[in-house]
Amino acid sequence: MKNIKITWLVLVITFSLLLTGIHIDPASASFSESGVITLASISEGARVAHAKELLGAGYFGSEVEKTAGKRSLNELIYKRLESKLSLQWKGRARSIASAVILESSRYNFDPVFVLAVIQTESKFNPLTVGQHGEIGLMQIKPETAKWIAHKFNISWKDEKDLKNPEMNIKIGSAYLSYLREKFDTKPKKYVSAYNMGPKALRRILSQNLNPTEYNSLVMKHYAHFYSSLTAQTVPTKTLL
Repeated sequence: MKNIKITWLVLVITFSLLLTGIHIDPASASFSESGVITLASISEGARVAHAKELLGAGYFGSEVEKTAGKRSLNELIYKRLESKLSLQWKGRARSIASAVILESSRYNFDPVFVLAVIQTESKFNPLTVGQHGEIGLMQIKPETAKWIAHKFNISWKDEKDLKNPEMNIKIGSAYLSYLREKFDTKPKKYVSAYNMGPKALRRILSQNLNPTEYNSLVMKHYAHFYSSLTAQTVPTKTLL
């Protein structure tokens, strides 16, 4: 009976959200008994490994290292993300935070890195459209999204899906994972490729040039997010 009540509550909430034009990907969210979306757990090993990949020797003694083993990091990420969203989207903050965490775990990313990319690309505006047709939080072109969705077996209808924050994060994270593999897990390369495209990056690299501007901006946001996370007052518990 208890499970029936919970299922019924989830259905009511989901239907209510659909009536208001809000779609939440069931794979990105689970619900507590009170109907509140439960945040996904962070894959701590993957987060730390990716942070070391991004920072190299700079990881040790950094604000990032200070968060190692903190149980409540997912709550801190949610609160930080909620503070960045406009009023229109704050009601989706837990679902969007869960999407960031889940997709980061899927592809072994630090979720704070994904937040840094979102900050750089759209400043957390899910409806942003770029000058070259990029759409949504992670500023993805529809043709790229369609190709990535097919390659990673992600459900895809049309470019309207990119204005759905959870779907945008799912496709953007998959694209980052693709680029990470193509550029041998070299952060400066795959982060730059996300901005300019892999072909353009290879052309620049062949000319012995090393683009750094976009990567530097993403990493600046990455460091800033960690500084703000460690300054937040949510109690933290160390993992056993």
